[in-house]
This record gives sequence, C-alpha cells and structure tokens, in this order.
Amino acid sequence: MKKFLDFIKDTPTAFHAASKIKEILLKQGFEEVRDNEKWNLKKGGKYFIGRNMSSLIVFTIPSNLATGFQIASAHLDSPTFKLKPNFILEQGKYVKLNTEVYGGPIYSTWMDRPLGIAGRVFVSKDNKITAKLVNLNQPMVCIPNLPIHYNRNVNKGVELNPQVDMLPLYSTKDYTSLYEVIAQKLGIFSSQIVSSDLYLTNLDRGCLVGVKNEFLMAPQLDNLECSYGLICGLLDSASSKKINVCALFDNEEIGSQTLQGAASTFLAHVLKRISIALNQTEEEHMMLLGNSFFISADNAQGYHPNYPEKYDKTNPCFLNEGIVIKNAANGAYTTSAYSSAVFQAICKRAGVPVQFTTNRSDIRGGSTLGAISLAQVSIPSVDIGLAQLAMHSAYETAGSKDLAYFIQCIKEYFSTDILELEEDEISF
Repeated sequence: MKKFLDFIKDTPTAFHAASKIKEILLKQGFEEVRDNEKWNLKKGGKYFIGRNMSSLIVFTIPSNLATGFQIASAHLDSPTFKLKPNFILEQGKYVKLNTEVYGGPIYSTWMDRPLGIAGRVFVSKDNKITAKLVNLNQPMVCIPNLPIHYNRNVNKGVELNPQVDMLPLYSTKDYTSLYEVIAQKLGIFSSQIVSSDLYLTNLDRGCLVGVKNEFLMAPQLDNLECSYGLICGLLDSASSKKINVCALFDNEEIGSQTLQGAASTFLAHVLKRISIALNQTEEEHMMLLGNSFFISADNAQGYHPNYPEKYDKTNPCFLNEGIVIKNAANGAYTTSAYSSAVFQAICKRAGVPVQFTTNRSDIRGGSTLGAISLAQVSIPSVDIGLAQLAMHSAYETAGSKDLAYFIQCIKEYFSTDILELEEDEISF
C-alpha cells in the first residue's frame, strides 16, 4: 500500500501519471515506440506508446507465436477544474483564476481547502516548442465558502454555480503572475511559456484510515487505483501465448472523444500495428482479435451505510470484499454471462473474492471505458472495478485490502491463456 500512496503522491494530473508509469516501464526494460516511426517488434519484447503525454498503451509480445490479445484498460484522468487560457480575473482588490469544470466533480468537496496547481506548459526556445510538466505542490489557491450569515439555508442544500461560486482565490491585486511562479520553478522566463494545460489539485495525497487501517483515502482513486493495479499486475505476470495489452486512457471523465481517449482509434491502430510488425496478414489479425478478451477496469459505487436506499437490494458491493463485476441490462457495462464466467474463473485461479453490482432500476449509473472501446475493438469484454465511497469527491475512500486482490487477479489474467473453443465453451 505504501508504494501506491507514493504513486498517488507523484501523480496530481494525467500527465504526471503517464510520466510516472513511463518511468517505471523504462526501469523494467520496456522500449518506447512512436506513432510516426516504424515498429521493429521482437518476440519476447516489451513496449509502450504514449499519446498527448496523458495516455499510454503498454504491451508485451510472447516468445512463441501469438494466439490472441488479452487487453485490460483503465483511465488516468479524474474530475477537477481546469484553468482557462486567459485565467486572470480581477474582482475588487482580489485576483481570482478563471476556471472551467473538468468532468463531474462534487463541487463542495473542493471548497475551503488549500489547493495546488499542476499540469504542463509549452515553452518556446531556439525555434523549438517543448512541453514541460509542472507541479506547484504547495498551497496556491483556495475556493472560500460564503459565510452562513449570508446564506442561512446553506445546510439545507445550495446549488453551486461553477462560474460564480467555484472560482479560486489566487492573490491580492499586488501579485506575482502564475506564469512567473511556474517560470521560476522551471528555470525559464515567463515570456517563453506559450500555452498550458493547468488544473487545480488536492494537496492531501493519501492515507490509511480506520481502527485497523481498513480504509484508503486519497484523491483520484477513480481511476488511478485501477491504473496502478493494471501496471503492477502486468509487470508481475508470467509469459503466456497471448499479446498482453494494458491501455491507460485520458479523458474518460469528459466522454473520451479526444485524440487520446478510448473513443479514438488509438487502441485499434496499436493492435493493428502490432500484427503488421509481426508479419500477420489482415485475416490473421482478425483471427487474433477473434481469440481475444477485454477487461474494462473502473472503480464501482460502493454501498454507503448512510444511504442504503440508493443501492440495489440484492447487488450492492462493499469495500474490502473483493473485485466488483458490473452488470447493466442497458449495455452501459459490457459484462455478459459469457465474460462474467471467464473473469470469475480467472479470479478463482488467483484465489481472489468477487462480488457483483447493478444499479437500482430507477437510477442511472455512470459509463466506463468498456462500451466506448468496443466501438473500435469488438471483442468479449467484462466491466470490473473496486468498490469505493464518495466517487468524484476531491478526496475519495476505498478499501485497503482490495488493491492487493486486484493486482493478484490481473497478474493471473495476464499469465493465463484464455482459449475460446466455441461460443458456448471456454478453456484455459
């Protein structure tokens, strides 16, 4: 758990998460390949490709002839607030930062706490423009609440307007520009910064809570917990006859309709280029896809003891009770009886407990990467996750046992050859 808390500490944005994972992969002997270069893949090789500095697809090639793809995906982004291009906003004798909502955060959880700023800037020098990561890991801004004296009904519920109530306080009128602060940290001139992707960040980066440390509290558990678990499981796995693929996407929280999102052709093109580099014909590539499996991993809504009426009566899921298999008749989750049976068999082999969840029939749940990805890569898929509380809060809560279950399951998945003999028969 300490390693995961250290990982959370270093990854305030999707850019930092991708960079940290890239650093881990390079230390483990993985080789980076690029979109605009020829791929010379070798049997037994380990590779990864990045896009936009915020998405990664990691894959390993078996030593023998590949029989299919075994894919697992998660996402690196989390709900927050992003700075607009012209973000300085003077109000009275104060300076605020003009932001817009990224994803679906619980607004109130971001208020009255010190916040940092992180992301990336593009710097111009010597006719080159270079991206640099930024992490102002210090109290930079806050979003103050209105005093109760001016809103006596605040504890009865108040609607927060993101353009009015959620703009962070940066300074008084005699201030140092944010780009100047960033420039000093990077050792450059502020005039060299030509553009930026900057986000508000939670400075409380994670801890264990409870009389027996039963609970894990941290920002961005949705979905860095699954992303971290996938990488750990892949790195710990034994070799198999399948091409193992770990796809970590950006922009799930805003619908994935981006260059680096799951709705793009990123994954489909990577799979095709792997086949091309391994001298597979078009038909052989389609045969590989026909013998493939997909895990979509994104945390699940755990049972909240203060709101039992919000959960399905026979399918709630609980913290520290194992991996959650998600089901939805409307197709929001890709799990079928077929894919559920396959995944349960993997968990049984790994000695890992599983549980099931569905939403109440009158409550719509969230979306996942599964259905989005399958529009581009149509193979059997199961939606899973780890139970957590306060999803999309600035500070979320999960079970401290479940990450270890998840890593063990993914290790087994990437070490196992799933063979589909017929539509109604599976072997391992």
